[in-house]
Amino acid sequence: MAGTGHLPRRNQAGKIKGVVALVNCTTISTGPHDYMTVGLARELIRRNILIVSGGCGNHALEVAGLASLEAAEQAGEGLREICWSLNIPPVLSFGTCTDTGRISMLVTAVANHLGVDTSALPVAVTAPQYLEQKATIDGLFALAFRLYTHLSPTPPVTGGLDLVKLLTEDLEGITGGKVALGDDPVQAANGIEEHINKKRAALGI
Repeated sequence: MAGTGHLPRRNQAGKIKGVVALVNCTTISTGPHDYMTVGLARELIRRNILIVSGGCGNHALEVAGLASLEAAEQAGEGLREICWSLNIPPVLSFGTCTDTGRISMLVTAVANHLGVDTSALPVAVTAPQYLEQKATIDGLFALAFRLYTHLSPTPPVTGGLDLVKLLTEDLEGITGGKVALGDDPVQAANGIEEHINKKRAALGI
């Protein structure tokens, strides 16, 4: 993690709005194959939000060309400039869904660098089109790790109203984490961007 200082220094002008960890499987339950994964990723990088990705759905982003340097052309102006400057794509592949521990290490390193709690960072997690239990576990880990977590499709918990309230409302006051739901890539991106903007405002950046 020795190089984690480069990105905060290069981003002092706010060229990157935030970072999203995209960890998922792939399913057609919420639309065509990889529709949500690729659509949400394109929306996020267009809004100057860098993506670190893992899991089987990571291949969808690679096939779509978003994990290549050329994909910087699809990113917003600020993120595009950072990509060209550091010679990185707007989507950074972190491997399989079992490699999410490395993503958490990155989040911790950035939080330590800035001297804040992980819940204060302009970051979020999304598991669009998740399928296996491992992705659900990753989502629960993200909540315990104090992060805003978008899930699609909706988990089979809607019968427990108290549990739904805990995950979508009350948990934010306990760990700082929160579940957001949505099967539309634009609406999901709106929610993530709103959360990131709120955290940026609180940090004064």
